[in-house]
Amino acid sequence: MKKFWYVLFAALFFLACLVPSVGMLLEGPAPAAANEIPAAAPRLTKMDGSFNPNVLSDLQNYVANGFFLRLEGITAWDSLTANVFDASANDDVLIGPDGWLFYGAAVNDISGANQMTDREIWCAARSLALMQEYAQSQGAQFLFTVPCGKYTLYPEHAPSYVTVAQGSNRTQLEAAMAEQGINYVNLYDPFVQQDEELYWQWDSHWHSRGAALAADQIMKAAGQETDYFAGPFTPVLNHTGDLYEMLYPTGTAREADYSWDPGFTFTYTSNFHSADDITIETENPEASGSLLMFRDSSGRSLYPYMAQSFGKAYFSRQNNYRLDYVNEQNATLVVIELAERTLPYLLKYPAVFPAPERDATVLEGLESVDSALAAEEPGRTMEGCQKLTGTLPETAVDGAVYVSVDGAVWEAIPNEGSFTAYLPGDVDWESAQVYVTD
Repeated sequence: MKKFWYVLFAALFFLACLVPSVGMLLEGPAPAAANEIPAAAPRLTKMDGSFNPNVLSDLQNYVANGFFLRLEGITAWDSLTANVFDASANDDVLIGPDGWLFYGAAVNDISGANQMTDREIWCAARSLALMQEYAQSQGAQFLFTVPCGKYTLYPEHAPSYVTVAQGSNRTQLEAAMAEQGINYVNLYDPFVQQDEELYWQWDSHWHSRGAALAADQIMKAAGQETDYFAGPFTPVLNHTGDLYEMLYPTGTAREADYSWDPGFTFTYTSNFHSADDITIETENPEASGSLLMFRDSSGRSLYPYMAQSFGKAYFSRQNNYRLDYVNEQNATLVVIELAERTLPYLLKYPAVFPAPERDATVLEGLESVDSALAAEEPGRTMEGCQKLTGTLPETAVDGAVYVSVDGAVWEAIPNEGSFTAYLPGDVDWESAQVYVTD
């Protein structure tokens, strides 16, 4: 009899082990979790028809990320870990003492582990100054704003072992922007002055009331008074937090978002699918002016208020800010919204606009530096211009970068160890000389 139970247990165990693979064969691969990219099915050959030597590792990845009941298993395990140990089994999500969820990767940014260097801070500010100069030269106002992270605004809800460093990237950039005269919309002060919490408990972003407050601050800086934050609002229990979904991919709990009761009157002129569209275009006959806004995921809740405020609005999620769209959109206002955690993107993704020409006197007393130059085909990124990039030696924190060709001088977008400049398409870049101020 004992042997029977051993055999039965072994058979049941074997059948249970078959469930993930057999279920995958019958039902297809499990969907990807919140921020995952579905694994591609393995192929024996590459696109050029040659044998794919990674076919077995591709198969392993495909099965590991798509086996049957994978998301249900993740949800069950993370729920058990959270309820028993008050901890997260997912490195991408941290759980606070009162159940608030925080993005794990942001810890390195707010703790100072990913601190930008003094040179990077100055270069980021100088890049914004050049963007502002170009926008204003085209008749548009320019504003830059930074939504603060949950760790910064609500540290009391974060895990006790997470500390917010003094002198964060944001605060250092704010000081550098002030020196450069950049039109900056400070969102930290108005948010911390509110008694209510304007970010979701299980999401890394502000909710619609928080976005309304941000929109009022931006519009005030633009010279227009709005009062979206006054509402009235109706709470609607319909939001699945991005952090909650990462931790519990099949969870059903929802948080309240807030519906702005006056109702939006703008309409979409683009082929709108969702708030995550790379490009969103709107118009509102009840408003005036034209907005060109570059935004990130915080813009999901923010863009409706901004669209309501302008006769025409163009929203872009491109990382390389296309400032050359100012004329195309007849923009009267350019807004760049960039989350605190991603401020290094100002250096990683140089903006696209013609390099400003400078008087040759800026080179007086300077000697050219060695630089490995490379250029794109003219017109590839921006019509009438060619993108020139080059390397730089170690230089002063506030060293501006200039490119000179046949007596003409342009200021480049600086970085730590490199630069980018969009020069006229007919310029002989191979004869260019590069200068850096002391």
